[in-house]
Amino acid sequence: MKCFVVFCALLGYGSLASLLPLDDHYTSRVVGGHEAAPGSAPYQVSLQGFFGHSCGGAIVGEQWILTAAHCVVGASLGTLRVLVGTNSLKEGGKKYKPTKFIVHSRYNKPDFHNDIALIKLDSKLQYGENVKPIAYSEKQLPEEATLTLTGWGRTSTSGAIPTKLQTIDLRYVGYEECKRLHNNAPEVDIGHVCTFTKAGEGACNGDSGGPLAYNGTLVGVVNFGIPCAKGYPDAYARVSYYHDWIRTNINSN
Repeated sequence: MKCFVVFCALLGYGSLASLLPLDDHYTSRVVGGHEAAPGSAPYQVSLQGFFGHSCGGAIVGEQWILTAAHCVVGASLGTLRVLVGTNSLKEGGKKYKPTKFIVHSRYNKPDFHNDIALIKLDSKLQYGENVKPIAYSEKQLPEEATLTLTGWGRTSTSGAIPTKLQTIDLRYVGYEECKRLHNNAPEVDIGHVCTFTKAGEGACNGDSGGPLAYNGTLVGVVNFGIPCAKGYPDAYARVSYYHDWIRTNINSN
């Protein structure tokens, strides 16, 4: 039986949180990628607890971050911070405080479904070269599309969190193929978009909540997989499926 896990680093959110080492000497990868060029993903953010990076997220409005629900459930508004405007976890950028978490009302009903959330910040972001929103798409993806994942996730299942943002291009896998490759696991549903290129390439712990983009548009939010890059598709919340939920909650809050 396969064991799905969410790709959260679990830093500083509770008594069981453990510190993951930051690695200045990563060899490339998130898993299998390379260091992102400065300013190439100005929408990328780092969610941070007491001990540092825990999840990723994407800027979708002046005060709004889109992420995975499992990244904020159990988190504290008083301790979570949102780092924007830098590719480095050690220097640069600016931290913002959250004022509200909006978690999908059907999160984990059933397991691993509706894993999406919004974070409202206490003040408006100052847009610039390294801080920009990303449009979120309501369109379906073309077959065999090349999607771009960014994040500070572990470079291997037991590896360290890299200090520099990593990026990798991955192949879009349609719902039916993704379901088949996971032996029709009920955890995979139409609310997910999947990626798979080959074993040794994909998401890992710490990438959770982070953005999956297609031609500069947000199409997925990192949810879960079989850690890490073991030869099975990774699953993301399908942004087109949740487009109305995102728009409605931003406009009403």
